[in-house]
Amino acid sequence: TTASAPDPRILQVFLLIAPFIWGGFYEAVSCVFAIFLAGYLLYSAGRTGGLTLRVNLTWIAVLVLTLMYGISAVWAVDHGMAVFGFAKFLPLSLFALVLMQEKAEARAKLLDMVPISGCLMTALSFVLSRIPALEKYFLVNGRLAGFFQYPNAFALFLIAGVVILAGKDTWSKMQLSGYVILLIGIALTGSRTAFVILLITMLGLSIFHKNRRIRVALLLLLAVMVAVTGLYAVLTGNVSNVGRYLTSSFHASTFLGRLLYFKDALPVILKHPFGLGYMGYYYLQGSFQTGVYSVMNIHNEFLQVLLDIGWVPAVLIAAAVVKSFMKKETGLTGRTLLFAICAHSMFDFDLQFVCIWFILLLVMETGGGSGRLYMNRIFIRIGGGLILGICLWLGTSSYLYRSGWSEEAVRVYSGCTGAWISLLTQTEDVTEMEKIADEILSWNSSVSLACSAKARAAYARGD
Repeated sequence: TTASAPDPRILQVFLLIAPFIWGGFYEAVSCVFAIFLAGYLLYSAGRTGGLTLRVNLTWIAVLVLTLMYGISAVWAVDHGMAVFGFAKFLPLSLFALVLMQEKAEARAKLLDMVPISGCLMTALSFVLSRIPALEKYFLVNGRLAGFFQYPNAFALFLIAGVVILAGKDTWSKMQLSGYVILLIGIALTGSRTAFVILLITMLGLSIFHKNRRIRVALLLLLAVMVAVTGLYAVLTGNVSNVGRYLTSSFHASTFLGRLLYFKDALPVILKHPFGLGYMGYYYLQGSFQTGVYSVMNIHNEFLQVLLDIGWVPAVLIAAAVVKSFMKKETGLTGRTLLFAICAHSMFDFDLQFVCIWFILLLVMETGGGSGRLYMNRIFIRIGGGLILGICLWLGTSSYLYRSGWSEEAVRVYSGCTGAWISLLTQTEDVTEMEKIADEILSWNSSVSLACSAKARAAYARGD
């Protein structure tokens, strides 16, 4: 006889905890997520007798996106680092596959974990930021950054929680308390773009929500948020974050800077229809930028996908989002979440945080389409073993590099360009310098520091 389905609380706990691990920003964390999700799928297949695969546009788009990050290593600017893109976004395909095994009611309960996690993170981050030794981990220029360590992405995460709570048919006192905590957290992030999107989403919910009392309460709570944050600024003297809202403008330097990034990148996107590979934009930007800047991401996730892996995945993802938005089953909460995440992602790198992708996939069409049950457990186990091996390999290298153990990182995976660059900056021996520079250039010919090192080595030889 077939056993019952896995305990749904396993996934709920995962979604509650996952945002606290840097929001899934680093490749090593993504590998941990992928290992967990692959393990859950194996566990689920063992309990239910197989895995259900539903072919729909969301699944196709996410699968193509993940695979293209791996395939792009062939033509990428950095052949070594491009492989990390596959590892980083692998959890998306696995999470979409996990959601196919769950019913609509179970997916709704998973979504409820977002505001709970947001409230806990806001309270805990605020308390820990008061400790001098931990302040730099939770505050960025006086702005609350949460465990994401980036105020703007943290603000979007809290907005998602606000939308989920506000979309409920009725409110309990507990939900109301959580709503207030989330609003205060958003205010303390000092994110101007998030504040504008919050206003739009709350206005939309106050117009289209079925419950008239909730519509009025939404506007009143927004007023309370403004009053409380103003009082906080007066009592504490910390106006660096709250005061940013007063400087919101189309002429702000951060907004104009983003427009410059976009303008510089558009010709590159047209010239490279299959993208530059993961991290390719970062290494190549010095050759086409028309201003003085150095950014890891372009601060626009649609353009980032175009830059990384080209037109096909970008168009598929955009089509999947539009289709999900238009479906009646998505509902007011789902549509509002899609709008908030996509709108904010047009001006920031939110989808580099895998947990934001999880929220997006929870409201997209992952449960639609014709379903087919795969019961070949040997094939499923082989797939799980491959995922485990790849994630342990690349995840270990990424972790070692991020932890400052560059020499160990390249021993695990020699294509970790970032680790090689760190080693290059640490050596003074000319022979070793040239050897490392040659290694870097074999993976990525656009690293100017490696070219400078070779020039220095040549000069030392009198050449």
